[in-house]
Amino acid sequence: MKPKAFAALAVVTALMLVVAISSYVAQNRFSQVRVSGAALFPGLAAQAERISKIVITQGDKTLTLARSKDTWSLADRADYPAKAQSVRALLIKLAQAELVEAKTRSKERYGILELEDPGAAGSKSHLVRLLDDKGAVIAEAIIGKKRSEAFGSSKGGTYVRKPGDAQTWLANGELDVPLAARDWVRASILDVPEAKIVSLTIEMPGEQPLKIVRDAADANKHVLAARPKGKKLKDTYTIGAIVRAAGSIELEDVRKLSSAPGNASIVRLEADGGLAVTLRLRKEGEDYWLSAETTGADGDAKKQAGEIMGRAEGWEFKVPTSKA
Repeated sequence: MKPKAFAALAVVTALMLVVAISSYVAQNRFSQVRVSGAALFPGLAAQAERISKIVITQGDKTLTLARSKDTWSLADRADYPAKAQSVRALLIKLAQAELVEAKTRSKERYGILELEDPGAAGSKSHLVRLLDDKGAVIAEAIIGKKRSEAFGSSKGGTYVRKPGDAQTWLANGELDVPLAARDWVRASILDVPEAKIVSLTIEMPGEQPLKIVRDAADANKHVLAARPKGKKLKDTYTIGAIVRAAGSIELEDVRKLSSAPGNASIVRLEADGGLAVTLRLRKEGEDYWLSAETTGADGDAKKQAGEIMGRAEGWEFKVPTSKA
């Protein structure tokens, strides 16, 4: 091979190598990041049995999860049952979290990472505290913004800071500490498929009752049993929307039902198998609160009624305005 041809080939080969390396680095730019470090809470796993409460704070809002043997509940919602698996998932993530990368120590920059004072008005950070049965702090940290794919595809991180410590960190796990009650409980109150609903009767104060029944010719369709005098239906979609809304209800918040709600709108639902559900909906300020009672004839309907009452008896649930 001639010297000039060899030199040209060498240049081309070198360029191709540079392109290949650049492409590899671009596609694997996170693979070189060290994804392990000092534990956020050293020895936390060994202290798991001592944890009696988890307190999450943001501004003037607080949510407290309390433990009784192997069960968890919302202590500030009259001990409404919490999902134990959700609590365990949080504790495991906290025990496994490691401080991978040191970030700013400047207080003025805390807001960028959502690690400002969690007690301040408008704060986006969350303070999570793990307490023992005497109220002593086992572990605590300020949880900030999550950073998706911080350590590669599907490997996110979370910015954290210890209270009283100026140093902020990127931890190697996505830590979720929500304040909404619905994130810690079984949110579904009622779930009856539209096709299984036989009838729906709606009673609103000062209005004529409305009864909706399943179409005898089409189980997936519902119609008005009787049209109120002087009224006409705006569209057929409205009827189906009402049936679906009544058959599928999820809570936003929960509280003890102190007494039977007065001046409430009532929805009476009857489903296949003899399941009967009475929903009472009332407005309080800008919020809507709902309570439920059920009965079931036999078999699966009786079992379903029991499951619903197991979640709803003695409780009142805040539901979205759109649902109401």
